[in-house]
Amino acid sequence: MSELVLAGNAPDRIPGIGSDIKAENVFELAYTEVPVNCLCEASTLMGATGNILHKVVCPTLVIQSRDDHVVPPSNGPLIAQTVGSRDVRLLWLADSYHVATLDNDKDFIVERAGKFISEIASDLGMIV
Repeated sequence: MSELVLAGNAPDRIPGIGSDIKAENVFELAYTEVPVNCLCEASTLMGATGNILHKVVCPTLVIQSRDDHVVPPSNGPLIAQTVGSRDVRLLWLADSYHVATLDNDKDFIVERAGKFISEIASDLGMIV
């Protein structure tokens, strides 16, 4: 993406990347094209976010697919190592691509996210 963002002769739009889903017959509602100026904004936002991840101090659950065609698997550990929270958990998904909430691991994500929230609430003395 950085090459496209920096290119002086980039097109106005490029093909979208929707439906990076491993499950058969499951499709993401996604744009067929993406404006390049939106990619520029996203690139800027990702850079800014990376610079302030250390300010995230709340309990954090990072969910990363091992086989993702949009985000490299190294992103999950990088986020987990960079956030400032003392409670950081990295959940690896073995049977999904990028759109994991629509993919084979969707029920696993719901179960583990619910467990994470319940544990945090319990630690704070809340009843869930």
